[in-house]
Amino acid sequence: MAAAAICKAAVLWRYIESVGNAEEVNLMIRLVYPLFLATPLLIATQLTSEQKHWKPSLVIGINLLLSAILALYFFTIPNEPSSIDFYRFMLFMVACHFFVAYAPFLSKSQSNGFWQFNKTLFLQFLNASLYAITLYIGLLIAVKTVEYLFNITYLIKIESDLFVLIAVVFHSLFFLSKIPANLHSLNDETNYPAGLKIFTQYVLLPLEVVYMVILYAYTVRILFKWKLPDGGVAYLVMAFSIAGILALLLLHPLRESVREKWVRLFSKRFYLALLPLIVLLFIGIFRRINDYGITENRYIIAVLAFWLAGTTIYFLVNKLADIRWIPVSLSAIALLLAIGPWNIFVVARHSQIRTFEKILQDNKMLNSSGHISGKVSVDLEDFRQLESIIQFFNTRKQKGLEKYFPGLKKKYKTDYQHYEEMRQILAGHVVNKPDNLGRYGNYANFSSRSPENENATLSISGFNQLAYFQLNQSTQLKSGPYKLDVSANGRFIHLYKNGSKLNTWDLSEKIRTLKSAYGHNFDSVPASEMMIRYTTADEDVAIAFSSINQGTDYYFGEGMLLIR
Repeated sequence: MAAAAICKAAVLWRYIESVGNAEEVNLMIRLVYPLFLATPLLIATQLTSEQKHWKPSLVIGINLLLSAILALYFFTIPNEPSSIDFYRFMLFMVACHFFVAYAPFLSKSQSNGFWQFNKTLFLQFLNASLYAITLYIGLLIAVKTVEYLFNITYLIKIESDLFVLIAVVFHSLFFLSKIPANLHSLNDETNYPAGLKIFTQYVLLPLEVVYMVILYAYTVRILFKWKLPDGGVAYLVMAFSIAGILALLLLHPLRESVREKWVRLFSKRFYLALLPLIVLLFIGIFRRINDYGITENRYIIAVLAFWLAGTTIYFLVNKLADIRWIPVSLSAIALLLAIGPWNIFVVARHSQIRTFEKILQDNKMLNSSGHISGKVSVDLEDFRQLESIIQFFNTRKQKGLEKYFPGLKKKYKTDYQHYEEMRQILAGHVVNKPDNLGRYGNYANFSSRSPENENATLSISGFNQLAYFQLNQSTQLKSGPYKLDVSANGRFIHLYKNGSKLNTWDLSEKIRTLKSAYGHNFDSVPASEMMIRYTTADEDVAIAFSSINQGTDYYFGEGMLLIR
């Protein structure tokens, strides 16, 4: 386990120092995913082998099998990992960590040992986190003090590297050092930490009551107005339910105590109180799905809604309900959501395509061949959702919308360009233009700094002075007799010579031109198109921007002032 922690740290250090080298960064991401999964799997294997008295040969065989599976997982990750790969990794992480919680305690008679073991892990994690945070802050202050007093410039990204050292190596080793050596004895242990009871009884439970009152008041409001709940309420109900179940798990050993009858009372009342909120949860999440289609998050919440309903019924009707059901079922769900034809990515992709097509059909934007055609007026909400779906496919680097855009180019240097052309084609078939309608609003971001931009080089022949500057709402720059300042939050750039105004550039016009050519966001604009220039018989002054950004009414950027 120590070797796994050190390997994780080494890969993360390399990742931190490789920022800017896309190929190496992607390789480090692909390496760190299986390495992070290796730690909980190795812990689960080691603890289970000790509990079950497995033969060394069996343990070696299982570890070799796990190594082969993790190596195979590494090779299934594409060279350029996307958000889908991160989602899948996080689901695997959830499954693996829940597996650690129950793997050594699957026998029927080990329910108490299961609770004592996880109580120890929970408290040790909090303890290790407190030590790690304190150590990191102390060392960071020391590092900054040395930097200040001795005027030292570190050749590495010391803050990030130090964080990895503490969070990955120190935290892991400190946490593992307190895992019980004799798991068999845990089943006979009856010790219950007083601090844990105080935290649960006087902090967690009162918060649960407060949020339950809020959610019930919202439910009454819905019934009174006879209006469907907002889709976002599903996330609130789920958070409330998870916190309540955590409180019940923390109090589990006290349910049989004569002095703590309130624990059993709370257990039953909590699950009864959950029933109407579960109905609210189902209405909220399925309304969201009906309106906007399935995404990965909505799919997970919908599955958890069914799980919560089943768990509530299980604990209400079964007097001998086993709390091990919770981690066992959740680990299985996390694993199943990540793999197979029912995985969250496949289902979300098909749902978004169906939603996209339905909106196009409702707005009569499809011809007999199923291609976007004509020019129509589109409802504001529909247009925003169409753009949102295009962005959904863009961020996940997925295909599926091309069949609606027959005129698309076949090859692009970046995936972003592919989906940006889709957005522009879509906007071209809408009467009410996207500048007043789209989800981007007044936001814009243009740059010529993409590594793949073949036109990033700008000729400065004829200019003999250069001054770098950053554009914001208070920019002022002097270069010889010339001076720049801005007004209207960076929109107007004024050029002076010896105190007399020569010219005023309106940056909104430049951004409007870039929007018409590249949409609202593009990082490979030719450098020549990022220039504004003032030329007369006597003057030749230009601003060559490397980036321009507009946020509502504010303008930002950076570039060079060029003077002949």
